[in-house]
Amino acid sequence: MEKIKLSVCIPTYEMHGQAKNMLTRSFDVLKKQTLKDFEVVISDNSEDDVVKNLCASPLYQTLNINYFKNPRKGLAQNSNEAIKNAKGEIIKILYMDDYLANDNSLQKVVDNFTDHWLITACEHADGIKRYNPHYPKYNSQIYRGKNTIGAPSVLSIKNENPLLFDENMTWLLDCDYYKRMYDKYGEPKILNEINVVIGTGKHQMTNILSYYAKKKEYFYLLKKYRPGLLYWLKLW
Repeated sequence: MEKIKLSVCIPTYEMHGQAKNMLTRSFDVLKKQTLKDFEVVISDNSEDDVVKNLCASPLYQTLNINYFKNPRKGLAQNSNEAIKNAKGEIIKILYMDDYLANDNSLQKVVDNFTDHWLITACEHADGIKRYNPHYPKYNSQIYRGKNTIGAPSVLSIKNENPLLFDENMTWLLDCDYYKRMYDKYGEPKILNEINVVIGTGKHQMTNILSYYAKKKEYFYLLKKYRPGLLYWLKLW
């Protein structure tokens, strides 16, 4: 089997009717990438065929799209199915509401990838403008939800027994993932250049999940990494 340099892993779902628009934007940027040695892995747990039909569109025949229908529901579950089906030496996570910032974004990932995980800077977009550039760094309190790295779309990992997302989580799954990557491999390589754009809006999990669901995940992380601290917080 011929090796592929990079896999762009995109977990997809209906996204309240926005799936086609979001993916079209991302696919259009992917078509322009200066790096050509990559595949696009779509793990789709939509109930309809909107994503499937877009992947089969003649407009995107030049993209090496590998589409998989995934009945497993959940952001972590869907992300993991994409990772499991990736053939590239490097896995680039790209959530469907996000998109690459530049035509050479994938080339920059390949050129700067030296160990097991790479984190890049990002901007945010609300559908009208790009704003709020974010330059990442790791911090020892990330397991408490202090996310100084950013959304999962800033992440690229080595495809060598890659870690999977904790399927008990949705809101803080990225914080948990970064913590486990740090514990296994140390601090990430950081590329302090804007490489990806993070879509913001009402569709984001931070705006959808209830206070109870967020609190539950927060205490789940404390129990996982600092059970002693969780005990004292409960007493308090």
